[in-house]
Amino acid sequence: MLPLSPGRAERHGFEYFRHGTLSLYAAFNTKTGEVLGKTAPRHSSAEFVAFLTDIATNQPKGKEIDVIADNLSAHKTVRVDEFLAEHANVHLHFTPTYSSSRIVGFRFRPGNWLKPQVT
Repeated sequence: MLPLSPGRAERHGFEYFRHGTLSLYAAFNTKTGEVLGKTAPRHSSAEFVAFLTDIATNQPKGKEIDVIADNLSAHKTVRVDEFLAEHANVHLHFTPTYSSSRIVGFRFRPGNWLKPQVT
């Protein structure tokens, strides 16, 4: 917190402290119900690519993998693009900008499509 002076409202500094918070990565196989999870101290491109690699190696070779992600900048880096170029069976789908908090869940539909259920 920044120091107060007379007549000024309390303000916070620009630094973001996580206070022991972890990032949770999770994948849900809609066919088997299996959940693959991983935690990381940060949510960076390197950790995201490592998780995508875990997903890709735990699935049968050539199996199509659809990943739904929010619009965090760590999901849209050169490192992620390179991974996707090497793994043509992995496809990223992004939630609409500014609507992630409104999407409450995804429902599996015939034809292997996930349809967002918006409230």
